[in-house]
Amino acid sequence: MPIDDAVGEVVGFVARQAGGLIVDLTVEHVFSRHTARFFHGVGRRVIAGATLGRKRIPSSLRTIPVGTHPRPRPADWLALWVGIGSWIALFLILGFAVTPFL
Repeated sequence: MPIDDAVGEVVGFVARQAGGLIVDLTVEHVFSRHTARFFHGVGRRVIAGATLGRKRIPSSLRTIPVGTHPRPRPADWLALWVGIGSWIALFLILGFAVTPFL
């Protein structure tokens, strides 16, 4: 086995392991318990920016009395879905903008 083949295999193995690690960390982050709060915050800011501050959605960090469960309002769901949609749109735009240079 020539040295070039061995180096190629090692580089390929390292690249696959690094790629797998990046995918695992991304999936772990996306499905963490703080993800909904993150997207809700992004959605709140997008809505506030799009309406020039006229429409404000309360923070998801509001206090809830002990022994009760939080009841999401329709505005909370709107902020969550706007946050998710805007995040996806951002990555699609970045992907299409960078693709011609690859």
